[in-house]
Amino acid sequence: MFTLRFAFKNIISRKSSFVIILFIAFSIAVMVIANAVFDGTGNGIEKTFSSSFTGDVVVKPVTDFSMSLFGDETPVTGELSELPRINPYSNVYDYVKSQSEIKSTVSQLTGQAAIKFDSLMKPAVLFGVDSSNYLSIMDGIEIIEGVPYQPDQKGLMINRTMQKQLLDEAGIEIKPGSELQLISSNGSSYTLRGGVVTAIYDYQVHNDLQDNIILCEPETVRSLLGIESMSTGPLNIDKNDSVLIDDFDDIDGMFGEDDVFGNSDESFETEVTEIPEVLEEIQSTENTQTTWNYIICKLNPGENPNRFVKKLNKYFKESEYNVVAVSWRAAAGMSAQYVYWMRLIFNIGLILLIGTGFIVVNNTLVIAAMDRTKETGALRAIGADRKFIAIEYLLETLMLTVTAGILGCLIGMLGNQILVNAHITFSNSYLVQLFGGNQLKTTVTLTNLASGMLLSLLLAVIGWLYPVHIALDTSPVVAMEHI
Repeated sequence: MFTLRFAFKNIISRKSSFVIILFIAFSIAVMVIANAVFDGTGNGIEKTFSSSFTGDVVVKPVTDFSMSLFGDETPVTGELSELPRINPYSNVYDYVKSQSEIKSTVSQLTGQAAIKFDSLMKPAVLFGVDSSNYLSIMDGIEIIEGVPYQPDQKGLMINRTMQKQLLDEAGIEIKPGSELQLISSNGSSYTLRGGVVTAIYDYQVHNDLQDNIILCEPETVRSLLGIESMSTGPLNIDKNDSVLIDDFDDIDGMFGEDDVFGNSDESFETEVTEIPEVLEEIQSTENTQTTWNYIICKLNPGENPNRFVKKLNKYFKESEYNVVAVSWRAAAGMSAQYVYWMRLIFNIGLILLIGTGFIVVNNTLVIAAMDRTKETGALRAIGADRKFIAIEYLLETLMLTVTAGILGCLIGMLGNQILVNAHITFSNSYLVQLFGGNQLKTTVTLTNLASGMLLSLLLAVIGWLYPVHIALDTSPVVAMEHI
């Protein structure tokens, strides 16, 4: 207790203590505000992408090239590369769907195409998806005109930005009911298909990546890309329903008299009426396809996407499936990575700035301790042992830094509230992508505040080690000579 009172009196008696506290508090406040901005914008970017087209986790084939939800992102040749498909799809999908972390899933085919109007050729990326499942996952999409296409309906949905571009560039007004012609290149040949626009949609937060996306019924993508439809497995039809000629000894018997069929036309009609049921079963089976490039997953609230990605990849590796699970950022492609690296560079610059400030603070603590050499010598001369000196120095440093840490957190919270109330907005598209929306959003979390306090404690230790080393190495006799 005596040591604590002695350390406190030493702090109060020195004017430099208040300067040190204010300097450390300011540095920690800047860090708290910066982390609040990073946390807020990071959550904003993730929400923008995950609620628009990436979901939380995406399962895709393993490839030797960069493959995002937009296809092959290899420069120059990307548009001509054929995307591999998930195999075995049924096994992978069943496993993913059965996980407790999963809220919902949707499978997707991706294709590169162009919208054709006379001489106009506008590039587009086709997302072949089931509209109901897709829109239930992507809650950042809003239908502003028309209605989504139904599972048994071939249709297209374009976003409002593309609608405006077609109107501005070619004077073409697209609305629900309009027909679009899509053309796709398959090596040396071209495939042309038509589709009816059923809806115009918009994203809650605009991003340049979304401008060329067209949502369409999967069979349209398969037809354009020349992908052969494949059902989930072999069709099992009862022998009594499928074989109609086993009772004939020769093929000519099929065209004989009525008595071959039991002397009655009614018997023949009875056999034939069973065929529609078989055809219905065939059609139902064919509607469940295995030709998909991606499985997009939406997780239950509170689930950790990174942990779930590791879990899936461990299973895929053990099962020797040539697929991999990736996060929303990897699924979004190089453009999202570009935004990530921009933010990372910005973070590093701010960390260097704050780090420089802490170096200055640490030097101030060291100089303050070195100026107390005479005091330390006097204490040693009157009987204070090395342990007392070390503890007294540590307590003084802790009082300074912890007080500064608490004050810095309070100032940081106040600064964050000022930013929130300022309602800062952006119109530049790059800033919108960088900050995950057109308005600056900041979030102060307990983790954020804890990191500020942890940094103050770390600074206390660093600012204590060297000064106490100097103090303890100073001979009491030498220190007393300077009194």
